[in-house]
Amino acid sequence: MANVFDYIFNIGGNFSAQISGMSAATGNFTASVEGADSGVRKFTGSLATFSYLKDVFQNVADGFSQLSGAGIKLDRQMHDLSAVAGVTGDGLKQIEGFARQSAKAFGTDAAVAVEGYKLLLSQLTPELGKYPEALREMGDCIQTTSKLMGGDGVAAAQVLTTAMNQYGVSMEDPTAAATEMARMMNVMAAAGQAGSAELPAISAALQQCGMAAKAANVSFEET
Repeated sequence: MANVFDYIFNIGGNFSAQISGMSAATGNFTASVEGADSGVRKFTGSLATFSYLKDVFQNVADGFSQLSGAGIKLDRQMHDLSAVAGVTGDGLKQIEGFARQSAKAFGTDAAVAVEGYKLLLSQLTPELGKYPEALREMGDCIQTTSKLMGGDGVAAAQVLTTAMNQYGVSMEDPTAAATEMARMMNVMAAAGQAGSAELPAISAALQQCGMAAKAANVSFEET
């Protein structure tokens, strides 16, 4: 009977010890799993942070690259303009300043504005480079007209300079010439909106008959 009791007691004691050991082992395993999970979470978080920072740095790098490219393009355009018009120093800086203002106003970039200035200098007279204010006003006319022509600044410059040349607008007073360009622009824009003719068609027509109309004392509006 005592042997039976000792056997049951020992079994019970060993059983309790084993259960305690299993519980401890389970606890250690759980702690290990939780620790590993925490490590994975930290690692994943680090990867996410790294990816975010990588994207940020890449965006910054792209931004600097675009700015650098725009700056190089503008510098090249300004160099060409200086060569065409013979403008240097403060006069050239003033024209560049006007180009930057135009870019902000019309949502383009400064190099686009300078390209318009170059077209004016080549199509009308290089002397315009000596009158930055008049050049700026004419450049704004090109930017405005280009909005009506799908953003084609070259075509817009062609339309305006053709009208000026065919009607023999004098360049002796650049300020007055800029005012006349603005007036012609408004007339052609109104005609285009009224559906009587598209701006490229007006330009082509002026090339054919502009001088003859001017010689016959036909007003620009009538033409």
